[in-house]
Amino acid sequence: MEKGKYAIIIFLSLSALYFFAIVHRVGVAVIAFDIMDEFKADASLLGLMSSMYFFPYAVAQIPVGIMLDRIGIRKTVTMLGMVACLGNLIFSLSPSMEVLTVGRALIGFGVGGFYVSSLKGLAIWFDPKRFATLTGLLTSIGNLGAVFASSPLALLTIILGWRYSFLIIFVFMLFFTGIAWFTIRDEGSGSFRSKGSILGDLRTIFSRSQFLTLTLLPLLVYGLFISFQGLWGGTFLMDVYSMSKPLTGNFLVLIGLGFLILCPIAGFISDKTRRRKPVLMVGVLLSLIFWLIMYVAGGSLGDYQLMSVFFLLGSAFGFCNIYMVMSKELFTANIYGTAMACLNTFAFIGAGFFQYLMGVVLEISYNGSRIFASYQLIFLIGVVCLAASLVITVLLKETFSDT
Repeated sequence: MEKGKYAIIIFLSLSALYFFAIVHRVGVAVIAFDIMDEFKADASLLGLMSSMYFFPYAVAQIPVGIMLDRIGIRKTVTMLGMVACLGNLIFSLSPSMEVLTVGRALIGFGVGGFYVSSLKGLAIWFDPKRFATLTGLLTSIGNLGAVFASSPLALLTIILGWRYSFLIIFVFMLFFTGIAWFTIRDEGSGSFRSKGSILGDLRTIFSRSQFLTLTLLPLLVYGLFISFQGLWGGTFLMDVYSMSKPLTGNFLVLIGLGFLILCPIAGFISDKTRRRKPVLMVGVLLSLIFWLIMYVAGGSLGDYQLMSVFFLLGSAFGFCNIYMVMSKELFTANIYGTAMACLNTFAFIGAGFFQYLMGVVLEISYNGSRIFASYQLIFLIGVVCLAASLVITVLLKETFSDT
């Protein structure tokens, strides 16, 4: 089969797996109250359980990058896919909050290989001048998982319960892991394989001051974004606006839609203008506007206003995600996987930290009543962190190159 057809098959296989990574990442938002009721868990315990997706995900990143640059995409994705499937099964059948947390952690570690593996596949099989566009398209397709994990998943859990719903997800993820094993093959070109030592590759990456500055953006911007979309945005709507689970899902889906639509557009704009930094700056600025609106007026917005700002949040991160492209462009092809994985590590350290921090803030403020004033403290944290992120973005250098 010719290379172009293989490229499309690999793209679709990896996109399908990334879809499930996003389902698990944000799906807890619509079952948060179910878990709290069943296991008698408070907000801080729920935040800790949910954050256990992100810390193992972060831990997985550098090993995943090293595996990609040495043993290739196919073996890396399949091994980690099986770990994720095991975690999904444990999560679905868990008898206690402790076992639920173990399952969540295994899921996080397993799906930790899907996104960076997909980006490495794009780097190998497609024209580098289309990398930002294809990264946006891949991320957009994968983030259909966020759309599914809102209203559709909420309705499914009402019909079947949260356990049977996640068992169905387990069956499909196992199926697509098998598909990946039989469809993905690795490019034979040695330029995409590292011949140096692991420590040498890591030293090369972490000695770049531009890379170290860039790591602060996924830590702050993505950490806050996914903490709201993947957990506390759902409880915010239920607590402050007294929304039902299906209606909450309808609002959360707008975050996913904003990201899904704008991410490929942002990548296309970046490739056409041959600039990365302006696209990133737009995303950070729009993110700051979201947190400012929520801090000032988040407790008194009308339905259409809420819909607009939720869509704004997703759209904003669609532009911010260009930082993954920038991390690739700082290094040579033989360490693309490790470089992107290292950057992605900071995204999930931030996600785990902020999910837990938000739970603690809600639990200790105003006697744990979870009123708007409690959530306002979370929004203030967002404002401060995004203002700092905007300054960091200004300091970054352009990474686009014609070579």
